[in-house]
Amino acid sequence: MKDINKPLKELRNKIDKIDKELLSLIEQRSSLAKKIIKAKNGVDIFKPKREEHLIKKLISFAKSSNPESIESVWRLLISENLCLQGGLRVSIGPSKEALKSANWHFGKGAKIEPQASDEEAIKKLTVNDFDAAVVLQNESLKDSYQINDILVNRLAVSPVTNQKNLFKIAIYKKSD
Repeated sequence: MKDINKPLKELRNKIDKIDKELLSLIEQRSSLAKKIIKAKNGVDIFKPKREEHLIKKLISFAKSSNPESIESVWRLLISENLCLQGGLRVSIGPSKEALKSANWHFGKGAKIEPQASDEEAIKKLTVNDFDAAVVLQNESLKDSYQINDILVNRLAVSPVTNQKNLFKIAIYKKSD
């Protein structure tokens, strides 16, 4: 009698091997991120345009993987790297939906501080030591704001894909 579990065992062994390879690659990625930290000297660690471009590019390479899953996995990896680099301080508008999306976007890579209004969240970029401002994406938002002679630009919208139970957020940063 043929062992019907043998093909299943072989498939599981292949998955275990791939899991080990994935872990090795993730550790290599983290090691490179640490080298980037040293190269940047802790300055300007947050590059939302680069993150958005990376995720869109990876989704375009995928042959059969779910785009939402790809974005979620890379958000976790990016969050870990931001955490390794010391993390971010993020000002956020009062929307609970924006907070939920921001927590998903930044993970443990940011300290998120709610403000009384979207305007206050964006303005905090000009008066305090915040790395980014996040507000619920809507049509009335501008691409940039001039506040106290400081230019604040919308650099990304997240999530890139249509993540279930998440709303789109606009991510702003002071102009370099």
